[in-house]
Amino acid sequence: MTKKDVLIILVLFVGFFSFYVTQNPHYGVLSGDEMAMHHLDMVYEGSPEVPSELRVAENPTYPVGSQALSRADHMAGMMDGVEVTIVGAYETIAYATTYTSTNSGMRVQEHKWVVHEELVVDVAADPLEGGEEVFTRAQHMKGMNDTVHTIDYSIPTTVYIVDFELPNGMKVLNHKWVTEEELEPLN
Repeated sequence: MTKKDVLIILVLFVGFFSFYVTQNPHYGVLSGDEMAMHHLDMVYEGSPEVPSELRVAENPTYPVGSQALSRADHMAGMMDGVEVTIVGAYETIAYATTYTSTNSGMRVQEHKWVVHEELVVDVAADPLEGGEEVFTRAQHMKGMNDTVHTIDYSIPTTVYIVDFELPNGMKVLNHKWVTEEELEPLN
């Protein structure tokens, strides 16, 4: 291989890498360290479908169609301080879990949130304890479905499906989940 061939390969590699990075929805939103996080596996246009066992909230603080201010810090650089539109509101138990992504092989620690009805367990059961291992059918992150999740902790709460816009203008639809504690009124 000549120096010219090596130079051509290097230029193509740098060009491809630059294109890949700038096409990522997080480009211009997250720092370099945050770009390396598992949120590169986020599903940007989720389904509004929810498990049939999930109970619609009767009188949620933030009704469907209303707006709220997100204070969710589990999506670094993406959701804290962002206005969201409520698409769905449900009463459940939300779990923070740790799992290894089948997409990237990365260990994802304290992923927020998986709801009780997304777990492959008897949904009538009491809340699961920290340290218990379960499977999930949740698909709001690439690589999390059919993986073993370790329960970090749980909270009984109202969870919301929300739409919002990233600072770079990209729209995120049907994002699952934001808890009631992570939302504030706009005023």
